[in-house]
Amino acid sequence: MAEKEVYVCESLEWLGETMDDVKSGDTSSNNAGKSRKDIAVDFLRLIGSGKPKAGLRYFAPNCTTHNPYVEGGMDALTDAMVQVQEKGAEGIIEGSHAEFELIIRHVLAEKGLVAVHTQLCSSNPNEGGLRQVHLFRFEGDLIVEYWDITQLVAQNAPNAAAAFS
Repeated sequence: MAEKEVYVCESLEWLGETMDDVKSGDTSSNNAGKSRKDIAVDFLRLIGSGKPKAGLRYFAPNCTTHNPYVEGGMDALTDAMVQVQEKGAEGIIEGSHAEFELIIRHVLAEKGLVAVHTQLCSSNPNEGGLRQVHLFRFEGDLIVEYWDITQLVAQNAPNAAAAFS
């Protein structure tokens, strides 16, 4: 069995980076030499370590996002991530006071697409956590389109295979 990658969600460290900051620089040079898989995983590692704004360097200024709960654009999406992280566990699962960790389960790449299957698991054994699929569409070494699909995992789900076995 392959070893899992674990990133513990720490307290938020505000970096103040926005898409306007990204637009003013040469974003392609930031990603030079990195594979698309590495870029997608690095973005998720930054989220897991409380630094979603730092990941803006991987996105094209006009990146299309498909999160139905957040106004379009990566600035709005990372602002929402910051707000969730500021609330701590309560921002992830209502009523929770647990610690959460981001685990990267699978990374798949085909041409200009990268899919990453993640688990946001709770230190509280009575909470199931979240499972997510992140889909990134690239042009060159920049992400131009992003989907994030999240599902709440019930602790006592009837499927014996469980969400992450």
